[in-house]
Parts: sequence; structure tokens; C-alpha cells
Amino acid sequence: MSRSKQGIESIISQAMARFFKEQIGERPEAVITQVVGDTIIVRLKSVSPPAERHLVKDKEGGGKLIEEIKVKLIERVKPLLEVMIRNLTGAEVVDLYSSFNAKTSERIEIFTLNKDLEKTRQT
Repeated sequence: MSRSKQGIESIISQAMARFFKEQIGERPEAVITQVVGDTIIVRLKSVSPPAERHLVKDKEGGGKLIEEIKVKLIERVKPLLEVMIRNLTGAEVVDLYSSFNAKTSERIEIFTLNKDLEKTRQT
């Protein structure tokens, strides 16, 4: 890996923002990425559009419905995310954990990789 840790994190943040905009229609206000050994943690803030934020306030389960839809959407694009991370890092994705909180409108993506990016990078 020829990029610094900060460089890798910045590139992943930009790619994730673009990916979620193009593939899922989410436009996060901020994307924060951290590389920790063989793990990449990506936090996407304020990803829900106004219509979804309105549904979350619905007392009849609007938030649960939005969360279910987000889970199904991420399952559909998971292979594309894995390819993107492999192309950006040179590491294979071993597992991907995804979480979305309708109340906070935040999404967390955690990628575990087959190699430690901190050990293989050049600072």
C-alpha cells in the first residue's frame, strides 16, 4: 500500500459518499472513515432524505419500515461494496457488517479484511 493511513481513509470516504449517492440515493452530510488494522469503519451521517425523516416520526412503525428497506438495499449492493474496497485497498473483504439507525439517520459500515492495512502501508 503506497498511501498514508489518512490518504486511504480520505479516498474511502470519498468513494463511499459517491457510492451511496449513486447506488442507494443517499447523500450523507459527512463521511468519517477509520482504518484500524484489518478493519475499516465508515460512519455516514444524515443519510435519510426528508421523506424518510418524516416517516420515522410516524408512530405506526415508519422507522422500522425504513430500517428494513435499508437492510435489504445494502444486501443487494454488498458485492459492489466489496469490489470497491478491494480496488481501493488491495485487500479482500472477509466480512461486512452494516447498521442503520432511523432515529439518528446514521449508517455504519464495518469491513473486515484479509490483511492489516496499517502494517502494509507506507507512511
